[in-house]
Amino acid sequence: MATRRTGSRSSSKSEQPHRPDTRNPFQHIPFAERDLRGIEPGGSAPKVFVEVDDSYREALAGTLDAAARELEAELAAFPHSLGPLVVRLREDGIAKSHRPLKLVDETGLVPAGHERVEEMLVGAHRASIAALRSVILERDIQAIRANLSVIRRIDPWSRARRNPEGTLALRERGSALLRLFRYANDAANAQLFESVKGLVSQLGLKHRFFRQGRHGWFYLCLSGLADIAEEKFDVLLGFPGVRRLMPEPLYHQMATAGSTSPPSPRTLPLPSPAGLPTVAVFDTGVAPTASDLQPWLVGSETFVLPPDTDHQHGTMVASLVAGAHALNASHEDIPAVGSLVYNVCGLESVAGGGRISDLTTRLEDALKRRQEIRVWNLSLGMRVPCHEQTFSEFAQTLDRLSDQYNVLFVVAAGNYLDMPRRTWPSAPGLQDRVSSPGESVRALTVGSVCHLSAASALNAAGEPAAYSRRGPGPVFTPKPDIVHIGGGVHQPFNTGDSSVAVLSAANTAVRNFGTSFATPVAASMAAHAWQAIEGQRGLTASPSLVKAVMVHAAQLSSPAYSPLERRYYGTGLPKDVVTGLYDRADSFTLVFEARLVPGMRWRKAPYPIPAGLLRDGRLACEVIITAAYSPPVDPDAGAEYVRANVELSFGTLDGDSIASKVPMKGEDGSDGYEAMQVEHGGKWAPVKIHRKRFAHGIGGNDWALQARMFMRAFEPAIAEGLQVHIICTLRALDGNPEVHAQGLQALAATNWVRQDLPLRVPVRSGAQ
Repeated sequence: MATRRTGSRSSSKSEQPHRPDTRNPFQHIPFAERDLRGIEPGGSAPKVFVEVDDSYREALAGTLDAAARELEAELAAFPHSLGPLVVRLREDGIAKSHRPLKLVDETGLVPAGHERVEEMLVGAHRASIAALRSVILERDIQAIRANLSVIRRIDPWSRARRNPEGTLALRERGSALLRLFRYANDAANAQLFESVKGLVSQLGLKHRFFRQGRHGWFYLCLSGLADIAEEKFDVLLGFPGVRRLMPEPLYHQMATAGSTSPPSPRTLPLPSPAGLPTVAVFDTGVAPTASDLQPWLVGSETFVLPPDTDHQHGTMVASLVAGAHALNASHEDIPAVGSLVYNVCGLESVAGGGRISDLTTRLEDALKRRQEIRVWNLSLGMRVPCHEQTFSEFAQTLDRLSDQYNVLFVVAAGNYLDMPRRTWPSAPGLQDRVSSPGESVRALTVGSVCHLSAASALNAAGEPAAYSRRGPGPVFTPKPDIVHIGGGVHQPFNTGDSSVAVLSAANTAVRNFGTSFATPVAASMAAHAWQAIEGQRGLTASPSLVKAVMVHAAQLSSPAYSPLERRYYGTGLPKDVVTGLYDRADSFTLVFEARLVPGMRWRKAPYPIPAGLLRDGRLACEVIITAAYSPPVDPDAGAEYVRANVELSFGTLDGDSIASKVPMKGEDGSDGYEAMQVEHGGKWAPVKIHRKRFAHGIGGNDWALQARMFMRAFEPAIAEGLQVHIICTLRALDGNPEVHAQGLQALAATNWVRQDLPLRVPVRSGAQ
């Protein structure tokens, strides 16, 4: 793999970099009902994957019989509860259209979501198990044969699935999270809730309930487990409503433990008199002794006191929100914007870290107190990778709080500190995936790149930092979203000249490294982007819009990465806020707001093409598209947590059909089995990235941009539609300085309603 320099470009004359111009604001195109049109329903007879003969039916019934025997004791002990079954599907049959839904409906099984991609969960009682067995062996209509053909086997939700870490791990941690099943049946859920309340009280377990997800469902935090008898665990894990009992997760600051070394003397400037946005920093707190940082604070909230915090990490993170550019000698890749800081001391500095139950309570309390702050920095994470198939409770909590309080969480991708040390290009097989809660689908997740080269550094400038965790997140969700400057690491694993400069609790400038320090740089940029958009008539600033702006700015400032490189770089490094709001002279950008409903497509046509991008009627340019949205999510759906998918097409029209050119039809992962689309095509990811360069031009007369939405099985319709923000840039390949002006002329000819995207130019911190 070739080394890539984030933001670097060719030195040829036609590729000389251009600066965005604040006289060229992105144009916002609001949603119009006329852009929606119904789609002719398709469909065909259900597919039969394998021959469903007597031997196939008997083998499948045999797996059901074994599962029923394992569930028998649980159903006898809890006769009013459903027993959970795992219906394992074939890899090529996991798409919604192939699911055995008629089988579920006919036999009285109760859907209970999903775990892994190929695992459909259902609740059963004795009668429904008997009905299922009868249908498997005897029912012989086409729909049932198709349903049976997609099932590999039926298993129980075993104790090993409920408690994979074992009860010793629960005792050693002393506290645990208890997740319950939630069924598509209100009566079953009410019965389960009453049963678990009675059970934990009967066992004398200290517990707290935490709300999770849109349904108001919950998980429990159990404490005081160090001396619990094994018999009590046996009773608890024998309750069929238990989905998972695991040690309570611990979260830590995302900076290294290496020694700090002083940079050239540098102090924080005073903030501008007025006009700066505020970033809430939820961390270990800002030290009162960090006097240079005090003028930047607009308030504090304290949940953790010494000796559980030393304020060191929180001070460093907050100093980069306020003055990363000034502290780091005005490096060109660090934007010259600073933000004010709301200081929330909510994370322990001690080795044990903070427990999810405490962090959740503190974070929600802080959000309630300062609901006007829109961007929250979380430079914290676990020291292990996220799960490959399911999203953590903390990530789900951030998604819920983002929706509830209309805030954007900017979260560290996490630090990989294990051996062997990762260099670049990276060796395969390392356990360096992004950590929780960096897999949050609502959050802007930030990895780290190096900005300086040095003789003993593990990485050169522009390379992903050795410690920066990479994507993808669960179910191949693209993460991190972007990268920024987090400091270089020196051999063997220490700070040095390539590390980032931060302000310490002692009010001295020191060097350190970690994704903790890339995150506040991005958070400050996001706060400026939000402020620049907020208040615009007919446009509501939102987490998904600001996230789209940040991701698109990263695309515009960075080269096109290969799929493997994107796992480390995300979409790249956004150099400044202006790049995400204003065009270069050789570019033309439109920001669309769409509201999508299933069964209809949204389309903008004819798409306005700047005349200078057409050569003999062929479009010759680079097309860069970012789409972001906040789909419904369901914590009980496991790998199917994200409940809606948006499919984009930019291409030419042939009658009422669109021939998608970006991405080109047939690219890896854009067709084929559902599993391949998830892994290679980013299906179900709530941020879509499309980029294509047409160096020799591509023919077509009527260009259009189109989006469609698809929902998961059992997902209720979204009454108001799914709001999607789509940013599309057409960039000249020869640096043509007339493109933006020509784009405005072409846009005027469409009679589309439009307005400038930003209301105000982002404020530079005057003293920087």
